[in-house]
This record gives sequence, C-alpha cells and structure tokens, in this order.
Amino acid sequence: MGFFMLIDTLLGELPRPVFLQEHYLQKPLARPAAAAHLRELATWATVERLVEDPACDLLLVRDGVLWSGPRPTSAREARKLFEEGYSLALRHADRHDTGLAQLGRSLSAELHGTVNLQVYCTPPGHGSFGWHCDPEEVFIFQTQGAKRYLLRENTLNPVPLLETITAETNIARERTPTLECRLEAGDWLYIPGGFWHEVTAPEQESISISVGLMPPTPIDVVDFLRSHLLRSRTWRQRVPPLGHASPLSDEEKVELCRSLFRELGGELQRMLEDPRMVLRFMAAAASAGIRSSGSAEGSPRGPTR
Repeated sequence: MGFFMLIDTLLGELPRPVFLQEHYLQKPLARPAAAAHLRELATWATVERLVEDPACDLLLVRDGVLWSGPRPTSAREARKLFEEGYSLALRHADRHDTGLAQLGRSLSAELHGTVNLQVYCTPPGHGSFGWHCDPEEVFIFQTQGAKRYLLRENTLNPVPLLETITAETNIARERTPTLECRLEAGDWLYIPGGFWHEVTAPEQESISISVGLMPPTPIDVVDFLRSHLLRSRTWRQRVPPLGHASPLSDEEKVELCRSLFRELGGELQRMLEDPRMVLRFMAAAASAGIRSSGSAEGSPRGPTR
C-alpha cells in the first residue's frame, strides 16, 4: 500500500476525482470485491491475539446493550460471550498491529485526518450499537462473513462533531432507513460523517475493519491558533472591570468590548492571512493524522502488508 495508492486500489475503475467530488463528505459508496487484498488483516487469529493483549481496548455489546461484566482475558472467554450474541469491538486495534496501523496511516496520508480504527467481530443474527451516527468519515472493510447496513442521511445534525452528537435528543423521525447495503468478504463501504446507520450480521458471523477518519475542521483552526495567540500581548491583555464596581455605564461597557473585539479581530485577520501560518496548520494537521494510527512499542505485531 504505497503513498497515494490505497484509495486508487480500492476505487478500481472509479476515478478518484469522481469519488472525491460526488461521494466523499457527501454520500455513501460501496465497492464489491475491491478490498479483497485486506482480508488477512482481520481474521479470527487477529481477533484472538488482540483479545489476549490486555493493552488492547475491548468493548462487548449486544444489540445496543453494553456488556457489564469484566473484560475477557482469553480468547476462549471472548468466544463464549460471542456465542451468547455479543459483538467484540477491538478499539484502536491499529496501536497493537502493524498491518492495521499501516492501513490507518495510508488513509490518513491520502485523505488527511485523524484515525479511529476498530475491528468488529459480530455473531450471526445480531448487531452492535443499533441506529447511530459517527462524526468521522467511515470506511468499512469486510474481511470475513457478511453484514447488512441500513443508512439514512442526517438532517438533524448533518456535520456533527463528537461534542455535538451528544446534544441530539429527538431522532425518532430519522430512524427510517432510505438505503440498504450488504457487504460480503472483500467488499468495502464508505459512510459519510453524520449518516445514520444500523449494522447486523444477518446469517453468518462477521469480521470487519472500521476506519473512522476525522478531517480537519475550522474548529481545529481555532485550537491551532490558541498557542500562537498566547504569544500576543494584545490577546493576553486584561479586560478592564466590567462588574458592579466598574465606573462605566452598561453602554460604555458594551462599547469597550466592541472596541476590544475589533482590535482582536484585526490581529486575528493578519494571522489568518499569513501564508506561513497556513503551512504550519497544514503540517500540524498532517502530523496529527499520522500520529493517530500506529503500533504501540512492545506490543505484539501482526502481518505487515
């Protein structure tokens, strides 16, 4: 999987510009058999090895209900819960497997974003988290068995961040799916951030890789600029008293803040127009994406692809 090659391999005869202009950040896309070369990245052997690594984050969930017992420490314990209907969600599995880490880094390098990679092992006739949406752009690679995906565009919160997903309260009117997709081993599916979806393994056990890719957002620009604004005397200045002891009237307090905002806005505008700042932000975002996916030192290594 060379640099700027993975996405082209996955798309096959579909031109990359078509995917980026018509699907990415906009609408789902499924590609049959185009991820067959990734099937060996997530097998039962992979799942069992990661389950028995105590450093790997393991979550168990059955049809939307989390397992409340202790984390299984052996593959045998995990398999027993699996047979009882619990999906195994191995979170940040790329931190413990070289091949999965390379997959995450490749997508991050090619599309730019931080990585949230998970391996799902789902028993037949069951699902995991029910009807939900994710803030990331999600790439699903089916490696064993099959899964059924029900999807619907999110009109309540179409461009969610992790902080804003928790604010959703009434999703009843968006529980009816408008799209359906079935993935067989070797297929892959792209789900745009915010899209509602529900996943089940219809008639056979399923193993899949989920790579959530969070692209940079303007909110990240604000976070990036804060460290630079700390160096500015203008942004570190103290605001005069605005409380009851202030000699200023309410109108004068408002005008004081308006004048301060204009001063701050001018300095912020100059910073945003500085081409060096643009390059620094791009470099920082790229570095954050690459750092977000990688094998932990000393952890068991899987196959390198």
